[in-house]
Amino acid sequence: MDEFAGPIERPVPRVRESPEFRRTHYRVYDEDGYATSFSIEPPLKATLEHVTAFLCERFQGTGGTGFDSKDLVVLLGPRIVAVVRGDSHGEPQVTTF
Repeated sequence: MDEFAGPIERPVPRVRESPEFRRTHYRVYDEDGYATSFSIEPPLKATLEHVTAFLCERFQGTGGTGFDSKDLVVLLGPRIVAVVRGDSHGEPQVTTF
C-alpha cells in the first residue's frame, strides 16, 4: 500500500469516461453521480482493497472532507465491483462482487 497515492478528486461539472478510462480506473459514484476515480495503472496502481479502504476512511467526512455517509458504488469497466453503505449505526459496510 506504500505506492498508493490517492484518487483523482471530483471534477466540475462532469468527467468524460472513455472506454480506456473505464478499463483503467475504479470509478466511484454516489447519489449525485461521479465522485472520484482510482487508476489501476502506474504510478497509482490502485487495488479494490485500496479503494474500499480509502472510501471507508472518508465515509463520514462532511464539508468536502469525505463522502457525507452517502452510499457509494465502485465500478471497473462495465461491472459493479463493490458497494459501500452505512449500517444502522452509520458505519461503512463494504460488499464486494
